[in-house]
Amino acid sequence: MRVNPILTVLGSALVLATTLACSTATPTETAGVERIGRTMLRYRGPELEVTLSYGFANANLGEEWLFVDTAITGNVRESVEVKRDRIAVRTPSGDIVPLASQREFGEAYGKLAAALARADVAAQPIGNYPERRVTGLDFLVVPGTGVSLESVWVNDRNVAIGRLFFDLPMGIQAGSYELRIDLEETKIRIPFRLGEGQGPGEM
Repeated sequence: MRVNPILTVLGSALVLATTLACSTATPTETAGVERIGRTMLRYRGPELEVTLSYGFANANLGEEWLFVDTAITGNVRESVEVKRDRIAVRTPSGDIVPLASQREFGEAYGKLAAALARADVAAQPIGNYPERRVTGLDFLVVPGTGVSLESVWVNDRNVAIGRLFFDLPMGIQAGSYELRIDLEETKIRIPFRLGEGQGPGEM
């Protein structure tokens, strides 16, 4: 069985996470969302906990594709379904851009490979769940490494880790974004900003 290389990188980063991030978490203006790092946020809701890291995007304005490293776990024992077609990002212009399809990602992979390699090197720890089973958030996979999923199921015993990809028509611009995940009973909204106080190469 081939292992998704993105999961390998982010899983390694997961192991490196410490309690420091938890102890320095600060609330944001959005209920349920706290900042746990300079470019890292955590959402806690009735069904899910979502951690996202957008440091690579913040350091690479102008790129066509937005990469968001993400960890999703459940807050309840009953498994919750997260569907790929219910994930999107709102851009500074107000456009709602859905998660890219596997076909779109596969066709663009050749030109994305170099950026993906840099993103792997720059990957930050995105959670600390030592007692939860780690699975892949495999909505999109590197061609030839596995099968992409239409949905993932999480509960309070497992965590899905991976990278979300969005093909932005105007590329990555500075401004306010919002990760949107719609569940059957909950609409998750995690606002984040790109490009503020950012020097070249900073994360």
